[in-house]
Amino acid sequence: MADDIFREVDDDMRMERLRLMARRYVGAAVVVAVVAAAGVGGWQYHAWRGRQAAQAWGTTYFTALRAADTSHIAPGETSALTPQQKDALARLATLDGVPSGLRTLSRLERAALLASSGDSKGALALWSQVADDQGADALLRGLASLLWVQHQIDNGDPAVLRSRLATLDGAGKPWHGLAEECEAMLDLRQGHVADARRRLGHLTTQIDVPEALRSRAGGMLQTLNATPS
Repeated sequence: MADDIFREVDDDMRMERLRLMARRYVGAAVVVAVVAAAGVGGWQYHAWRGRQAAQAWGTTYFTALRAADTSHIAPGETSALTPQQKDALARLATLDGVPSGLRTLSRLERAALLASSGDSKGALALWSQVADDQGADALLRGLASLLWVQHQIDNGDPAVLRSRLATLDGAGKPWHGLAEECEAMLDLRQGHVADARRRLGHLTTQIDVPEALRSRAGGMLQTLNATPS
């Protein structure tokens, strides 16, 4: 009889311990589930916010791009900015803190607008920012360096310009043809006609540069050869 009573007590105690353990582990499981759900929800919200932000940035960029149209301005000419272009500049400036891809494109577009309006100083500053941005695409960084040189080819320090061109010239580099053309222009500016002829002659034989560039180099070379020394 007593043994039966003790067994019942033991059984009751074991059941109580099991119930306590179950409550504890169920509680812990609920906490884990809530935390996991919150984490997934937070990640989904963050991703949604990211998509919303990217969409807003894209809308800002393309709206500015339409307003910034400079196709009516001939290369080398300048024209006062229209109200729409001024608005485009302001919109593009708001993208200066966004991820590097869109930031780079917006800076290049702003530089083009400023250059077309005669603000060379502002354009040069933006091209330098792109060229020095380690997070920017290498191709666009090279383009920014090239534009920085091209817009100073007549009055910039030749040593500084050649130093920048040295990073763009060389076999396999995407802007090497245009960089070599700039070097030939600097040769002519400094009176190194033989060097200019050599560079232009080399350009006419390069099959990996645009046909228009080869044709332009050939025309310049022909003019040089027809000019008395």
